[in-house]
Amino acid sequence: MRSWNMKGLWLAGALLAGCGGTEPQDGQAEAAAPELAQTEAALEYNEDLHCIVMTPSVRCNNGLQMYAHWSDALGHYFIPRNVCGSIGPIVCPL
Repeated sequence: MRSWNMKGLWLAGALLAGCGGTEPQDGQAEAAAPELAQTEAALEYNEDLHCIVMTPSVRCNNGLQMYAHWSDALGHYFIPRNVCGSIGPIVCPL
C-alpha cells in the first residue's frame, strides 16, 4: 500500500512540474496590474437594457441573489432586464 502512495506523490509532482512557472514568456516584461478603479468602467443606465428597481438586489426563483447597480444620476438602483432569465421573476417587462 505504501508504494502506491509514493507513486501517487511522484505522479502529482510530475504533473505540477509540467505546468510551468509564472515567469513571462519570450523575454517580454510583465505589465503591471491595473488598479481596481482603473479596471471598473462605470456602468451607465440604458433604458433598452436596464430597468429601475427599488432595492439593491433581486432574488430569482432559483434562490440566486442578483445585485443591482446604483446610479447617482438617477438616484435609484438599476438592473439588467433579463437578470433572472427564464427562471423568473420578470423584474421589468419590456
